Amino acid sequence: MADYVMLIMGSESMGDWDTYIEKLIASGKFRGGSSLGHGISAVKGQSDGGSEVTGYMRFSADTIEEVRNLLSGNPLYEAGGRVEILEEIPD
Repeated sequence: MADYVMLIMGSESMGDWDTYIEKLIASGKFRGGSSLGHGISAVKGQSDGGSEVTGYMRFSADTIEEVRNLLSGNPLYEAGGRVEILEEIPD
């Protein structure tokens, strides 16, 4: 089993987050997450810009495809927003 992080990109959607989170908990793969506040994107030699990452969720699953299948019902994703899923590299 591997650990994954789902990065939520862009503004928060007004969908039914409570129902979506309940679905994730019922999957047995959800390991928590959080909304994120104001941040910056920094590149050496360039002016700082605003960060696009507005939240994250953590999962444990056998494959990244299992986590991708959990996108159904995600209010931001369903509204056309961007979500990135990455495998965590163990220490």
